[in-house]
Amino acid sequence: MNYPRQETYKIKAEILTPVHIGDGTDMEPLEYVIKDKFYKVNMEEWLSTLLGEKAEEFKKLTGKEYAQEATLVALRNFVRNNIDTEKYTEWAVDVSDAAQKKYEEKFNASENQLTMSPFIRTGGKPFLPGSSIKGALRTAYLNFLKRSSPVVIKEKNRADLVEGELFKATVEGRNGRVRFDIDKDPFRAIRIKDVFLPEGATFFEEVINYKKKDGRINPTTILILSEVTYGSLIDKPVPVELEISLDRKVLCNRESGIDALHEKINVQNLLTACDNFYRNALNEEKDKFLSAVSNGEVISKVYQQILDHAKGGYLFRLGWGSGLISMTIAQELRTERRYGKSKHLVMGKYPMGFLKLSI
Repeated sequence: MNYPRQETYKIKAEILTPVHIGDGTDMEPLEYVIKDKFYKVNMEEWLSTLLGEKAEEFKKLTGKEYAQEATLVALRNFVRNNIDTEKYTEWAVDVSDAAQKKYEEKFNASENQLTMSPFIRTGGKPFLPGSSIKGALRTAYLNFLKRSSPVVIKEKNRADLVEGELFKATVEGRNGRVRFDIDKDPFRAIRIKDVFLPEGATFFEEVINYKKKDGRINPTTILILSEVTYGSLIDKPVPVELEISLDRKVLCNRESGIDALHEKINVQNLLTACDNFYRNALNEEKDKFLSAVSNGEVISKVYQQILDHAKGGYLFRLGWGSGLISMTIAQELRTERRYGKSKHLVMGKYPMGFLKLSI
């Protein structure tokens, strides 16, 4: 049978609850300033323009005669009070009242680094990486295979073998040890583009870690300040469009090494697998986190709102804060047994990373 080289699909995606995908860095107060907005400043360029008294003041602040703690606070104030954010800003985004309050409260506390976790960017623009979307899609498809396959997983702590068994993509090495064979991976025939977020789609917010103990869920003292997306449930929709391409010739050509099991992969059944997996994950997460607690009504309502908003589409989950349940294909494969005891929530009630996908 002749297949087109590629089938490309446009998928509408609506962010429901805040998503955070970090770039692997944490910014400290000498790299940013918070005023009416969060400003990522270009310190190097600004310092190169300092002259006269301001240049001398900066030299003194960084001199040896200053105690380290005093220097840190003094430098924070020097930058905030003197830098021109109109000239020396690389990018700027909104900041919530809660995040700004924490910033002001901790600004003069030298022991607090006030680190902020930015969204991943290229060219100063935040985006959803295709690799992250593909990883979430892959997890859901593996869960589908696990549910429909009698395969017995022998080495649960080896993720590569779990995937290899389910994908029928293992090979025996020279030493007789079975390993995952990437050439047999069906997802090498699937490509997903990076997706730029629309202007004004993100803001800095305090992400609060809640812990379940003695029949209640309470916030911990962990300070997490992250750049997250807006979302429909917080009354500011963020619509984006995903582009997924399937190389049908690779999937259907047995010489490619990919098992015939995956020949019928299409966008429809991939999205169905996502909807089944992430709905089940949501329900399990809600049950484990909120069972036998006396103050979980508000959060429980939010979980239901997510399900209600996802009607007519396919539930999906993405990014940091998604939790172990949404990242592990089956309960019996989880090596961590104390999961479900804590949760990262935005604004004290929104679980992170939920999207609605539509064809």
